[in-house]
Amino acid sequence: MHELSIASEIFKIVQSHAPHGRVLAVGIRLGAWSCVQEESLRNSFRWVTDQTDYAQTRLEVERIEEIWICETCQQSFDQSKGISDGVPNCPWCGQRLGLLDGLQEMRVEWIEVQEDWETRGD
Repeated sequence: MHELSIASEIFKIVQSHAPHGRVLAVGIRLGAWSCVQEESLRNSFRWVTDQTDYAQTRLEVERIEEIWICETCQQSFDQSKGISDGVPNCPWCGQRLGLLDGLQEMRVEWIEVQEDWETRGD
């Protein structure tokens, strides 16, 4: 279960950006081919943050779907448009389509930190 090691790395990133535990949520992007099980990642993140100042931090996941592009006519469309298995040809010009990069990526996109009004000194 590599999701546990991924959750641990996400937690390290969160800690480095917000060391005092006032994190409401962390948003990550998962590529369609990242081989990460979303629910397993969420459970692993809860396990990693349990009994810490980050225990209430939400993990929000944005999935990046397959996006195909034709280098000839520059048309693009995603998997939901009915592309079958394999490498399809462009419905507009007939050339072979390619996948956009980033489908294997997994990265922290944003961290939502709670303002600490008591220590601001205002």
